[in-house]
Order: sequence, then structure tokens, then C-alpha cells
Amino acid sequence: MIENPPEKSDEEYAKLMYIEMIKSMVSGTAFGDMERSVHGYVGPGKKNAGDFSIEERKKGIDWAYIADTMTGYARLDNVRDLLMDVLKNNVEGGYIETGVWRGGSSIFARAVLAAFGATDRISYVCDSFAGLPPGDRSLDKADLNWDNTPYLEVSSETVASSFNKFGLLDNNVIFAKGFFVDSIPILSKHIDKLSIMRLDGDMYESTVDVLYFLYGKLSIGGYCIQSSFFPTLAYLKVHKINPEIVQIDQNSAYWKKTEDVEIQFWRYEQSKFKE
Repeated sequence: MIENPPEKSDEEYAKLMYIEMIKSMVSGTAFGDMERSVHGYVGPGKKNAGDFSIEERKKGIDWAYIADTMTGYARLDNVRDLLMDVLKNNVEGGYIETGVWRGGSSIFARAVLAAFGATDRISYVCDSFAGLPPGDRSLDKADLNWDNTPYLEVSSETVASSFNKFGLLDNNVIFAKGFFVDSIPILSKHIDKLSIMRLDGDMYESTVDVLYFLYGKLSIGGYCIQSSFFPTLAYLKVHKINPEIVQIDQNSAYWKKTEDVEIQFWRYEQSKFKE
């Protein structure tokens, strides 16, 4: 008989094992060799699927074939750890993910909330559910061609069905559909507080749309998780925010919000995001 680690009760150990099970399923590692590793790229054309590399998947450096997320273990574990922290410390607010693809990371976050009896907190699932925007706002040249990648286009019906298959779709899971320049300003009017923001919109414009409208909603003691740090560093600099930025893996980092700042919204209105 395997005994639980002495520092954890049977109940807490069971919760953590449930979370690990969901992690293995949304990441595809539970499927073993039935899963494939897709070596993706931005642009049209068929994506090449090769033998599954569990090490690449754990590191989040391949694209998923049948799995619900390509996030990788380090980033999923980070979502778990930060959610447990805000629950432990009673940091108010919901969880938002902007840029969800097939929804796996948001499903995983909802599973963590469910495990700890916190489904009264709202999960915001935000995406165009039709791929990425055309990148024609001339904010950054790297924004071009993301819209020409059909592999990244997943419908809201597909994502909702995935939530449902895990038994995690309820009235506190809110879908916000549309390019962020259109959807986030509207959504922000309906959000009181957030405890965790996870930004995974890939593009410069998608990142600033979220930061300028929603960072002010993030509670003190809450966390902002980022995958696109070039626009984020500019945002922090112009607002004189100097957080301790913690690297998660080669593609992502996060920081803890410790102070409120006045958002320089005129920069968003004039597209002057850098000093």
C-alpha cells in the first residue's frame, strides 16, 4: 500500500491527484503514443505530425494533435500553483484567459477551482474562436500573418464541448467571443475583479488590448501570466511598474500585482505604447 506524503491529508492528496489526472488529459500525455507531436508554424498549409515526444509536450514546445492544449507542464503547474495561492490568501476575483485555442488551459484552471470548491469564481474564456486578427493596426511588424493559420482556428462550440466532457461547464464559465479589440472593452464593463490574468494572444495588439482594459481589474495579490513579453515590458515601463518577473519556461513568465496604478489610457487611444 502506498502511503500519502505525511505533510498532506488524504483529502488534499486526492484533490492534487485529480488535478494531475486532468493535466495529463488536456496535455495529451495520458494518450501515450496515440498522441502526435505537431511541429507548427505560422501560416497556411498542412502541419506535419510526427511521433509523440512527451518531453517536447511537457516543455510546451510542440503543437498538440488531439490534446486540448499545447501549454506544457511548467505553465499548467504555474496555473495550479497561482490559483491555490489566491484561494489560500482570499485574493478576490475570477480567472481570465485571453487566447484559449482548444481551451485546455482554461479547462485545467476550472478543474483546480472545482477541486478546491471554488466554482463560485468566474472563469472567463476569451478568444475570437476563428483564428487571430489580421495584424493590420501597424502596432508591430511581428503581428502579420498570424491570421493565415487555420490550425489555430477552433470554434466556441468545440471549446464548450471540451469543458462539458470534463464536467466543468457551468454558469460561471463565461465565453467572450471576438477579436480582443472588439470584445475586451465590452467584457471589461462586466468584470468587477480578477485574481489571475493569463494572456496568450500571441500578438502585440492582442496583448495591449487586454492590458489596458483589464489590468486595472486585477486585485492586489493577484497574478498576471504572460506569453508575449515585448508589449508587456513596454506597458510596465510607461506605467512605472517594477514587479519581480518570474520566468516559468522559455515561453512564459508572471508577476504578482502589489500596487494599483493609474492606467494611461490615452496611450491606447493614440497607439503610443512606448516611450
